[in-house]
Amino acid sequence: MLDVSRRSELGLHAAVIAKVQAAAAAFGVETLIVGAFARDLHLAYAHGIPVQRQTEDVDLALAVGDWVIFDQLRARLLASGSFAESSVTHRLRHGAIPIDLVPFGGVEAADRTIAWPPRGDVVMDVLGFQEAQRVALDVRLPGDVQGRVVTLPALVLLKLVCWQDRHLRSPRKDASDLQLIITNYLQAGNENRLWDEFLAWTQEGDFDYALAGARMLGRDIGILLDGGGRDRVARLLSEQSSEDRAGLLPLEMNQAEPERPRRLLAAMLQSLRETVR
Repeated sequence: MLDVSRRSELGLHAAVIAKVQAAAAAFGVETLIVGAFARDLHLAYAHGIPVQRQTEDVDLALAVGDWVIFDQLRARLLASGSFAESSVTHRLRHGAIPIDLVPFGGVEAADRTIAWPPRGDVVMDVLGFQEAQRVALDVRLPGDVQGRVVTLPALVLLKLVCWQDRHLRSPRKDASDLQLIITNYLQAGNENRLWDEFLAWTQEGDFDYALAGARMLGRDIGILLDGGGRDRVARLLSEQSSEDRAGLLPLEMNQAEPERPRRLLAAMLQSLRETVR
């Protein structure tokens, strides 16, 4: 349980989440806190790790059976008078707070994408959402609001997929979060695991603390995925961390020193490939 119920500054976010959860419950839909708000809950609030700018957005994933249920849920939120439409299909507004609603589950195609009705011309890769739902953590927010939030490995998985899906449209948005989470993974509640589960790593001649965290993270992501999912993520990490010709992601993660994030991604890839679910 992640308990941030005493953080009064999260009261408005909690109220928004409670309203969406109440509407979703009427359709038997489970909600999952994802995105930058999940990042802040884990890093800033649970472990005191500074983030450059805490988000005002709330991103919620919705495990829906089909598009009809999603449309009905969205209509119910709008009819409540608490939410307003925006220019983006999957975004509503609650006062000044943007609410992104991402459906997954029954609306996914075989390739783990969703195509937004009515024309299906907006396609989103949702690999990782079902995996994130299976291992989500309980979270207690102010006002006795309880919900579910993605774990950090699941969030990094989602960020990797999102970066590949939209980095040309939104450069650096996901890369900066990846840099922050990967470099702080041990400090985010995993340092004891290094000494308890992976002591042999610390005795290697080229031991590096941050790289060990990235290596642990790659293993934790691998456990979430089946063979096909691991292959997809491994291809992405391999392309981006190649010594011969690194991809764009390391540069977006740290423009001043891209070699460092390239090595972090390579460490993740190493343990991801070693993972057997």
